[in-house]
Amino acid sequence: MERAPWTLVGLTLLQLPLISCLPREYTVINENCPGAEWNIMCRECCEYDQIECICPGQKERVGYTIPCCRNEENECDSCLIHPGCTIFENCKSCRNGSWGGTLDDFYIKGIYCAECRAGWYGGDCMRCGQVLRASRGQILLEGYPLNARCEWTIHVQAGFNIELRFSMLSLEFDYMCQYDYVEIRDGDNLDSQIIKKFCGNERPPPIRSTGSSLHVLFQSDGSKNFDGFHAVFEEITACSSSPCLHDGTCILDKSSTYKCACLAGYTGNRCENSCREPKISDLVRQKVLPMQVQSRETPLHQLYSSAFSKQKLQIYPTKKPALPFGELPPGYQHLHTQLQYECVSPFYRRLGSSRRTCLKTGKWSGRAPVCVPICGKAENITLKKAVTSMRWPWQAAIYRTANGVKESSLRKGAWILICSGALVNERTVVVAAHCVTDLGKTIVLKTAELKVVLGKFYRDDDRDEKTIQNLRISAIIVHPNYDPILLDSDIAVIKLLDKARISSRVQPICLSSSHDLASSTEDLKIMVTGWKVLADIKDPGYKNDTIRMGVVQMVDSLLCEQQYEDNGIQVSITDSMFCAKQDPTAFSNICPAETGGIAAITLPGKASPELRWHLMGLVSWGYDKTCSLELYSGYTKALPFKDWIEKNMK
Repeated sequence: MERAPWTLVGLTLLQLPLISCLPREYTVINENCPGAEWNIMCRECCEYDQIECICPGQKERVGYTIPCCRNEENECDSCLIHPGCTIFENCKSCRNGSWGGTLDDFYIKGIYCAECRAGWYGGDCMRCGQVLRASRGQILLEGYPLNARCEWTIHVQAGFNIELRFSMLSLEFDYMCQYDYVEIRDGDNLDSQIIKKFCGNERPPPIRSTGSSLHVLFQSDGSKNFDGFHAVFEEITACSSSPCLHDGTCILDKSSTYKCACLAGYTGNRCENSCREPKISDLVRQKVLPMQVQSRETPLHQLYSSAFSKQKLQIYPTKKPALPFGELPPGYQHLHTQLQYECVSPFYRRLGSSRRTCLKTGKWSGRAPVCVPICGKAENITLKKAVTSMRWPWQAAIYRTANGVKESSLRKGAWILICSGALVNERTVVVAAHCVTDLGKTIVLKTAELKVVLGKFYRDDDRDEKTIQNLRISAIIVHPNYDPILLDSDIAVIKLLDKARISSRVQPICLSSSHDLASSTEDLKIMVTGWKVLADIKDPGYKNDTIRMGVVQMVDSLLCEQQYEDNGIQVSITDSMFCAKQDPTAFSNICPAETGGIAAITLPGKASPELRWHLMGLVSWGYDKTCSLELYSGYTKALPFKDWIEKNMK
């Protein structure tokens, strides 16, 4: 870089601002001159030197400029004001050429250009564009005047494609590229399909044709001009850029398009995919099976096997599947790999596919496996035979704090057993609504006033094993139709804050459907279980008292109402209730009305004929002398509320 001696004079005469901005040296850093480094003439402040761009090695001057600064619109405002002299107009007569005379006279008239800038030709250096027939080459347009229009057509050998790469782009920017722009079309004329239109100074990604020709159009408008652009092109095939990933083999077809032959373990058009292992819960155990391609016969197998002899079949043996190539990242599996699933606990059953296969699409076959607790599975018992050691794993003990309860024998803050509930999944217990509301009201108790205990067998809290689970409550949902006077819709859902741990002592009960209860319900033998709520803790047998059970049989609602009326008691049996009486032929040590217990029946399971226990109902109401007078007990049916329960189980 050289400094002209007239710089300081011009500065003094013009009394320009920004005197504190000292001129800085500039060295050419790009060996391909001219190029984007022409923009170095525009600094943060004006440099009062004339800048001369010289190609290294050739020592040939290729352009001059007048010192300037970029303004907010990215225009170059000259620091030295000389009419007719701009960044792209060094001599008025030839505009787009470089001036070969002295550097002193900025008012040049009638002097022809010594050499046109790259991309321009003709006596006035205003003509541009051409037809290019070569396997590789370049398009260079160094600077441009106003209202310029240039067209290039690139042709390569038939059957090949063209890749065009921009190494420099400096045009007026507009979001719609409607002023100065370069337009690329996939073909040899302006009617070909447009690929993209570019402007500004951000280099576009490589552009590829689908055929053997490209059309390039440059257009500038009547204001603002910049450095131009430089692009190189070369003849390629669809496989030239190695489009197949992970060592896949690129294969050209007759239409010059490609397909990728992927190694085992990779899928997709470019072999870009392998199968990412699906996410599973901690309850699911996954096993990766050896990769194998299953042999499946089509109708053609029989045709070909009968048409060819064994000898010929040996000449064309079946190709063995390729072995996996290399190691995949953790969490990925090769094509055709199979994953096998099972539940980690015998108390859970699997939903979804037991095996899933990595498909060519990069996805897995089948459905995601989920392990859910097995419901209603308990020891087989004979209803007519006493089994006092029977543990009911879905039986939930509902406790309430003794605060506000008139019981002299209980200390403040103690917990008292008030009801039984039914565990229906790991976070949900179904209970009678009167157990979780104020007596005779619909006001729901606070969650802190209640707790749920699972795995309990003895009535006395001190006799329980260490395996019991004391669970906190997150929410109490009472059915919106609950009537505390008639005890209609006497049902509620308790949502657990702590997740129940499923084991041999803690398991959910099944919910029955209308299909399960297709037979006459009055013939059903129903098991009622629960703890005696009004147990006397001073009774010597209290500590050995366990969960009680008994078999009851459903009776007609009208018969139930009539029986109570005969004893001077008026009751109304709604559609959400049923009445049941003790079965005299079966063992029983329970008075249902004293337990707040649950009623269950055995029915065949959905997945197997094995009998499973289903929730039939909840003990709702009775009479204080129900058992002594053998009056029927009232229950809330579970079936009419099945959809509501399942909705609140989620």
